[in-house]
Amino acid sequence: MEILVRYGEIGLKSEVIRKNLIEILRKNIIKLFRKYEIDVDVKILHWRLLVKVNTKGKEELAIKLLKKVPGIVSYSPVYECPLEINEIVNYAVQIIRKKLKEINKEKITFAVKTKRSNKSFPYTSPEVNRIVGEAIVEKLGLEVDLSNPDIVLGIEILKDNAYLFTEKFEGIGGLPVGSQGKVLCLISDGIDSPVAAFMMIRRGCNVVLLHLKMNEESLNKVRKIVEVLSDYDTQLEFVVYDYKKDIEDIVEKLKSIKKENYTCIFCKRKMLKIAEKYAKYLNCDAIVTGDNLGQVASQTLKNLKVIDDVINYLTLRPLIGFDKDDIVKIAKDIGTYEISTEKEIKCPYLPKHPKTIAKIEEIKKIKEKVNLV
Repeated sequence: MEILVRYGEIGLKSEVIRKNLIEILRKNIIKLFRKYEIDVDVKILHWRLLVKVNTKGKEELAIKLLKKVPGIVSYSPVYECPLEINEIVNYAVQIIRKKLKEINKEKITFAVKTKRSNKSFPYTSPEVNRIVGEAIVEKLGLEVDLSNPDIVLGIEILKDNAYLFTEKFEGIGGLPVGSQGKVLCLISDGIDSPVAAFMMIRRGCNVVLLHLKMNEESLNKVRKIVEVLSDYDTQLEFVVYDYKKDIEDIVEKLKSIKKENYTCIFCKRKMLKIAEKYAKYLNCDAIVTGDNLGQVASQTLKNLKVIDDVINYLTLRPLIGFDKDDIVKIAKDIGTYEISTEKEIKCPYLPKHPKTIAKIEEIKKIKEKVNLV
C-alpha cells in the first residue's frame, strides 16, 4: 500500500524551514510506525510525502496511525501512475470499476477532481477532469454529479508521477513534533491537562509529562493517558513526583492559622515550583498547565496571577480560553476522555470555600507566617 500525505502549514514556510520541517515529519512517521512494528519507506515528493507500507496485514492500522502524526493535514491511499494521459484514464477506469463493487446502490454518481502541482504536464486540471470523466461515463455508464457524488476520484499530478485515489482522511494538522522545542506539562488524571499536553504536541513540541502523585489510583489512570499521548509524541517522557507530603504540609500549616481557604492557591504555587525545578533540569523551554479561565476556584484571573508569581519561568496555558465542551470534544477525539472519566477521584484536600480572589500582599503575609512558597 502507498499513502500520499499532505501537509498544510508547513508548505507556507520559507524553503529552508520547509525542508527541515518535512524531514522531521518524515522521521516522525517512521518512528510511530516502528513502535507498532510496521516497516515503511517514506519518500519526499514535491509538496507531498509518499508512505509505502511494507508490512502485510497492517495497512488498516497504518491508516489509523497517520491520524496521530502532527503536521499531517490529510492523506489518501493511492495508485501510482505514469505521467501520460492515456495511462491516467486507464487507471481511473479500473479504480472506479473496483470501487463500484463496494457500493450497493442502483444509480451511482461520480466526480473527478484533479490537482496539477506539476505545471509542465500538458493538460490543465479541468482538461484532465473532462478527459477522465468522459472515459468513465463511456466505459462504465455512470453519471456525473459535481455537488454530491457517490464517488470522488482524486488525481494529483506531481513531478514524476500521477497519484489516483478515492478516499481522503483528515489529519490533525499542526507542526511536526520536535520542531518547536521541549515543554514540561503538569499532568493529572482529569480531562484538561492531557488535552493541554496534546495541544502543545500538535504545535510541534516534545513533551515531558510530570505527575504529582497523591494516590495510586490517579497514578494508574495517568499511566494509561501517557500511553495514549505517546502515540502523538513518540519521544514523550514521563516523570512521577510523590506530592502527598507536600500537600499535607500545606494543609497543616494553613489550618494552624485558619487560612484553609487558600489551600488550592498554595497547592498550585508549590506544584509550579516543583515543575520549575524539573523544567530546568530537563532543559524544557516552558511549563504547561491545563488551566481554563474560571473553571475552578484556583483558575480565576486574580488567582492565576498570584500563582504565577512563585516562579520566573515561561508558563503556557493552551486551554485558557476554551469552553469545557471544546476541551471534552478534543479529549474524545484523541482517546483520553474515557480514561479520565472512568472513575472520578476527588481531591481530599479541597476546602469547603476556596479563595477565588487572592491578593499577592495576603499571600506574602501567609508565606511569612508559616513558611510556604
